[in-house]
Amino acid sequence: MITKNRMFDFDDQITSQPSAFTDDDQYVSDLFEDAQVDVRPYQMRIASKVIRAFEDHHNDPFNELKASGSSVLVESPTGSGKTVMGLGIAQWMQKHFGLSVGWVAMRRNLLQQAQAENLARGFDIKMETISMFDKNPPKVDLLVVDEAQHDAAMSMANLHCMVRPQYILGLTATPFRSDRVKLCFDKVIQDAGIHQLIQDGYLSRYHHYTIPEYSAKSVAQSYADDVDRWGKSIMFFHRLEQCEACQLYLAERGIRSEVVTAKSNRERQLDDFVSGRLDVLINMNILTEGFDCPDLKTVFCRPSSKSCTIQMCGRVFRNHEDHPYKQVVQCRNTPHPMLKTATADEQYVWNGSDWSSLKMNQHIEAIGNRTRQLISKTEVKLPKLVAAVRETRPFWQQFQEAS
Repeated sequence: MITKNRMFDFDDQITSQPSAFTDDDQYVSDLFEDAQVDVRPYQMRIASKVIRAFEDHHNDPFNELKASGSSVLVESPTGSGKTVMGLGIAQWMQKHFGLSVGWVAMRRNLLQQAQAENLARGFDIKMETISMFDKNPPKVDLLVVDEAQHDAAMSMANLHCMVRPQYILGLTATPFRSDRVKLCFDKVIQDAGIHQLIQDGYLSRYHHYTIPEYSAKSVAQSYADDVDRWGKSIMFFHRLEQCEACQLYLAERGIRSEVVTAKSNRERQLDDFVSGRLDVLINMNILTEGFDCPDLKTVFCRPSSKSCTIQMCGRVFRNHEDHPYKQVVQCRNTPHPMLKTATADEQYVWNGSDWSSLKMNQHIEAIGNRTRQLISKTEVKLPKLVAAVRETRPFWQQFQEAS
């Protein structure tokens, strides 16, 4: 039986039964054991490293040479299954050591999604869902911080002071902030990035489009002129008046869209979008986190820094059988083209009347491949001086021959 709201002492458990950490295979053998999830190799690697870090910290919290820590940050791309990994780790810790678990997030939909995943996938963790703005949060032993880039906010600092968990697990795709305030975790665990997960097939391949400028009118016109190309889309802007202007332009062309804000009925809007009653969702920053729609086809990404760009574009990388390639649209003046983070299969640039493809000339590529093959087969002779040194026999062989 699990007793909530108490600080757990690892020593009691370790002295009363054999340690579950006798070797790497044994201590993670039952990770995700009862969950209804197809665990990916990198998810198992990450989860096992987190548990090892927590255990090493308990055994010797002052050994700085070990990869240990009471607070661990998992950096993994959007769509890589951070919620599943967090639930798997929390389930294991609760199962073996009876830790009380809390799941904290900035937005209520993130908390709802985490609890829904917990129940639907059979983790069945007894956990508290906590808003980062909660003035009277429950005390827990393990605190999972979703979208942990917000962990540096003052509201999270206050929450940590009130909860005082023994262990903290942060989950994020972008562990850097625009205000340059650094996150404070004992250890950061990384594995595969967006590009690698795309190549491995866990995230969708995509095509990249570049438009001359990014304004409400230009974005709306680009969409309205080629609705079939873009399909189900979300659009990001900096200001509310830009969102409303874009919606007006789209409405004039008969396109169904709505602006999502902190005060709008998001649940109804998202339901209409997923079910196909809306073609486009327009927002400033609401849909950058916790918005999952696998059949989303296109993201129109406003000019932004690396962190915001990855969050916005990350919405579209989930695989869907109807869309073998997803699409990202940015302007030429954006500070961080998504191409810097993950290579697109195809690139297109608007030339004023049509989309120009930036494919490599096939003849040039063939010549390059042929050149590399010839270079690899070329016989290279060592310089005479180097060859002479290499041919010199060791002194002990010369001594043996002389004797």
